[in-house]
Amino acid sequence: MIKKIYKYVKITIRSAPFFFLGNLLFICIHRLLQLGMDLSLKFATDSILSAGTLKEIVFPFVLFFITMMFGGNTGNMNKLFITMYTKNANKIFNKLFMLFAYKAKQDRYYDSKFYNEYEFVKKHINNTSNVTVIIFNNLLSAVVSVVITVSAITIFNPIILLFILILSVLMIVINYYIVQKKMQIEKEYIIEERKADYYSTLLSDKRHAKELRIFALNNTFLKKWENSFIKFTKGKYDFQQKSTLLADLPGLVEQIFSSVLILIFLYETMQGNIEVGTFVLLYRMMWRLTYGISDIIQILSSNILQEYKYIEKYDEVVGDTDVCEVQKRKNSPQEKNVVCPTEDFEVLEAKGICYSYPLQEGRAVDNVDFKIHKGELVAILGYNGSGKSTLTKILCGLLEDYEGDIFLNGRNYKTLSNEEIYPYFGFGFQDFTRYSFSLRDNIAIGCIEKYNDTQEIQNAVEKGNIQEIINKLPDGINTILGKEYSKEGQDLSIGQWQHIILARSYMGKPPLLILDEPTASIDPLEEMRMLKDFRNILEGNTAILVSHRIGFARICDRICIMDHGKIVEEGTHDSLLQKQGYYYHLYCSQKELYEEL
Repeated sequence: MIKKIYKYVKITIRSAPFFFLGNLLFICIHRLLQLGMDLSLKFATDSILSAGTLKEIVFPFVLFFITMMFGGNTGNMNKLFITMYTKNANKIFNKLFMLFAYKAKQDRYYDSKFYNEYEFVKKHINNTSNVTVIIFNNLLSAVVSVVITVSAITIFNPIILLFILILSVLMIVINYYIVQKKMQIEKEYIIEERKADYYSTLLSDKRHAKELRIFALNNTFLKKWENSFIKFTKGKYDFQQKSTLLADLPGLVEQIFSSVLILIFLYETMQGNIEVGTFVLLYRMMWRLTYGISDIIQILSSNILQEYKYIEKYDEVVGDTDVCEVQKRKNSPQEKNVVCPTEDFEVLEAKGICYSYPLQEGRAVDNVDFKIHKGELVAILGYNGSGKSTLTKILCGLLEDYEGDIFLNGRNYKTLSNEEIYPYFGFGFQDFTRYSFSLRDNIAIGCIEKYNDTQEIQNAVEKGNIQEIINKLPDGINTILGKEYSKEGQDLSIGQWQHIILARSYMGKPPLLILDEPTASIDPLEEMRMLKDFRNILEGNTAILVSHRIGFARICDRICIMDHGKIVEEGTHDSLLQKQGYYYHLYCSQKELYEEL
């Protein structure tokens, strides 16, 4: 535990060492000013009682107000120093998390246990730097305060230390129990909390507004949100009630202890054993002691343990957080996300591929053999859930936990990195991402190596047939799409977006195109036009076209039919019709749509 805390504290400190040292200096000066404020108040009190003239009390009071002005109102300055020395650390921890999210296997996101932990860490990333704040701002400040006050009070009566020790042990035990229970509840109810957040999004996000109203889903979703909200809040509320009562117990003992001390100090003052000014000093220090002890116990038995749980989970999920590696990334030239293909594409071959999603029974892909040569157009057809999209994600290297072997130009995927595999592919996914960028950028990111190549972007625009869309936008190709952060952003239909995704997949002339349901959201007339042009667009290219519709299949060199994770038929359009199997029945059910072809 100490070793792990030290690692994260070291990263935080090394990310902004000068601001951190300035913060420590500020803490020491602040506590010394508070001591000066208490001492000046003592002198001011004594001067009132013993002074013969008004002039004799002016200096003590001026001194008191000066120390109070600089030592009493430091909250904003304290926040400023914390922000300055944790800003870079928070940036590092967020960057590491995003790098981890990019590098993590796509397969892991289908594992609910992993995803729960992933969401937990994502929600509490900034807690990784909080432990440094707690140790050096809260704990160190409280320790300095307690050392000063204990030294002053025990000079008067050393027996008080015994009461302080007993009170401290009681509060440590209670706070330790509270923090352990709190972390257990957070883990126990994270699924219900995520459900509540999900239904809250359904009820409030503009993307779902149409169906919410048309299907009158408001009351149904509101009830589901309420059920999940009540479940996770009730557990937290019940615990909060119990923990509040437990936390009040040492507080009550503390109040009794403090009241007894005040009575002792008052009695000694009345007996003439201490001066009134000394009583005022002891009274103020006693309250500083009370708050200081409470803070130290709270920090050691609760706050640090709680923040450690976040650090532990972050370290467990994200892994190595070596600050040297972070600095190396920061100071090195900008990395390229991908590399260019090392050789021309010739053939992609998969042998005996099997794949099962985490925590799901059965195989999504079951013992599949597949081969595609340069210049071939291959269609993979099948009904929803047949495994065709999963197979293409395996072929392009996205899903890695498969059985069997895949060879790219004779080289096994298992000997290649993802960065060596991805550049061979152009992607048009069914579940594509609609970036709230300019239309130009939405196309250009299809080949980041040619992001600034205007001619390549124009070629992709022409192949995707989106010039008409561009002409209707207020800023043309530079128009921001979506309104996530720009009020000038333009919303497009799903069909228009699918044209843009096709243009994105054409960027950079990728050796092998994978288009998953490329016309799923495009109207039939536009699909007919695309089918007529598609062969010309893809002339000389290699492509895998995935669909449950037969339109694209008829222009392909070869058709693979998938059912229940297997390739059950393979051949040309004519040969498969002659078999009168799966493809024949699929064709007969849709042929009227494509008779003109």
